[in-house]
Amino acid sequence: MNATETLRHAFQLFEQEHYAAAEEALFGLLQQEPDHLQALHLLGSVAAAQGRFEEAAVVLQRALRVLPHDAQEGNEALAIRYKLGRAFYEQGRVEDAFLLYRDLIETGYRLPELFVAAAAALQALSPAGKNDEQAIALLDEALQLQPDSPDTWHRKALLHERRRDWAAARASMHRVLQLDGRRAVYWLDAGLAEHALGEFEEALKFYDQALIVDPDYVDAHVSRGTSLARLRQYDDAIDSYRRALALQPDDADAKVNLAFSLLVLGRMQEALPLYEWRWEGRSADPYRHAAIPAWNGASSLRGKRMLLWAEQGHGDTIQFSRYVQQIVEAGAQVVLEVPAALLPLMASLPSASQLELVAMGAPLPALDYQLPLMSLALVCNTQADDIPAPVPYLRADEARLQAWSARIDTLAPRASGRLRVGIVCSGNAGNVNDRRRSIALEQFAPLAQARADLDFFILQPDLRAADAVWLAAHDAWHWLGAGIGDFADTAAALACMDLLVTVDTAAAHLAGALGLPVWIALPFAPDWRWFLNRHDSPWYPTARLLRQQRAGEWGDVILTMKAALAVSDLARP
Repeated sequence: MNATETLRHAFQLFEQEHYAAAEEALFGLLQQEPDHLQALHLLGSVAAAQGRFEEAAVVLQRALRVLPHDAQEGNEALAIRYKLGRAFYEQGRVEDAFLLYRDLIETGYRLPELFVAAAAALQALSPAGKNDEQAIALLDEALQLQPDSPDTWHRKALLHERRRDWAAARASMHRVLQLDGRRAVYWLDAGLAEHALGEFEEALKFYDQALIVDPDYVDAHVSRGTSLARLRQYDDAIDSYRRALALQPDDADAKVNLAFSLLVLGRMQEALPLYEWRWEGRSADPYRHAAIPAWNGASSLRGKRMLLWAEQGHGDTIQFSRYVQQIVEAGAQVVLEVPAALLPLMASLPSASQLELVAMGAPLPALDYQLPLMSLALVCNTQADDIPAPVPYLRADEARLQAWSARIDTLAPRASGRLRVGIVCSGNAGNVNDRRRSIALEQFAPLAQARADLDFFILQPDLRAADAVWLAAHDAWHWLGAGIGDFADTAAALACMDLLVTVDTAAAHLAGALGLPVWIALPFAPDWRWFLNRHDSPWYPTARLLRQQRAGEWGDVILTMKAALAVSDLARP
C-alpha cells in the first residue's frame, strides 16, 4: 500500500478501536516517512485513545514541528493543538493546556469546544474556585456560539454550584433539561440545586425523574433520602438509603446519611457503626492520623499512649471531649489534640492534669493508638438514654471570669434583680447548614419585651454586617465579641450570664458543657444530636430545646422564648 492507503487503513482500524493494529500500520509508514504529518497526528490520537497521554503529547508536538509554514493556521494545525491541549490536561499539566487553548482563542479561532476546554483547564488550575468566574465567562462564549449544548449548560451549572450560586445553578439546569431530559445526571443535578435552595419537595420531583430514567442510579436514591430527611420524613429517607445500599453495598454517602437519619431517631446502636464511613464519602474530611493504629475499643489501654483528636467543628469537639475521662480511666496516657482556640478551655477538663494537650498541627509524641473524638461514642457503646460524663465537665477559668465580670459591669452594672441574657444568633458562615440555623439578630428583639429586668449581651466574636447595623442602633444591647480571643474567653463571658439564648452552634455546646442554662433554637430538621420531639437534651441537662414547626420560620420560636422569659425564674442561687 502507498502512504495514502496505509493512512486510510490505519484510520479505519482506529475507528474500530483496533489500536495495536493501527499503531503497527502507522509505525511502518513513519519508518518510510518520519515526518509524515497526518501519520503523526493519527498516532497521537491512537495513543490518547488508550490513555497514554504523555506519549500522545510527544507525538503531537512532533507533528507541530513538521507542520509546513503555510499550514500553521489551517484546520489540521488547529486539530493537533486542540488534541495536544487535551493530552496536557489529562497528564495534569493544566496550565500548559490552558495557555495553549488561550493562544488559539486569541489567534481568532471561535469554536465552542475551545472555550469549553479552556474553561475546564482554568477551573482545574484552582480547585478552590478562584478562577470560576472567568471559567463561566468562557462557557458563556461557548454558549453564544452553540446555545443548544446541554453539556455546556451543565458545566456552567456545576460551576455556579461550586460558587454556591444556587439560583444561577437552578436556571442553568432548567435550560439543560429543556434541551435534553434523557440523562439521569441532569435530573439529579437539577434536584441538588433545589435542595440547596431549601426547596426539598421540588428536589424530590427531580430525583424521581432521575430514577425513572435510571432506576439503579445510586446517587439519586441517596439524594432523595437527604431531601426526605430535611422534610423530617425519616422513615422514607431510610428506605431510600437502603435502596441505594442494595444496589451498591459499600456506598459511603448512603451509609453516612443512613446513620444521620437513624441517629436523629435515637437508634444509636444501628447508626454509630455506619457513621464510621464518614471518612469515605465524596466530600469526606481527611483521616489525619491514619499512620497510627486506630483503637478498636477492645484491646487494653493500660500503659498505652492514646491520641484523641478533634475532627470536625468546635462544638463537636466540646461535645465529645466528655469521653476523654473514660479513656483516662481505662488506663491510657491521653494526648488530646484540638484547635488552638480550644486549648485553654480543654485545660479545665476533670482529667486535665493527666492529659497532654496539643494544638492541632503541633508535633506529637510517640503513640500507640489514636482515635478521632467522634468515634468514641461507638467504642464506648453510647445509648441515647445513657450519655456519659456528668455536667459540668468544663469550667470557666477563675482569672478570666473575674476579668470578664468587671468588663461586663462597665457596660451594664449588675443591679439588684436584673438578669443577664447572652445571645448568639449565628455561627460559622461557611457551614453548609448555616442558612438553616442562623437567625438575624433583629429577630431576637421581641425578647426585650418579655420583662423589664433584662440586659442583653451578644456573645460572638464576629458580627454579620446586617447584625452590626442593627446593634449599632440599639444601645441597650451590648456586644462582647471584640474581647473574645478564644473559647476560654467565651466560657468566662458565658459564666457571667443568667441565660444563653443561641442557635445551634458551638456556644450551645459550651454552655451545656459548663452546666449553664441555655435555650437552643433548632431548625425544623435538626442536627442529629438533638434528636426529635423532645425539649430537653440527654447531652446537656441544663439545655432547653425550642424547635421550628415550619422550615425556615423562626417567628414561633422567638414568641415561645418571649413567653418563657416572661415566666421563668432565672435568678441566681
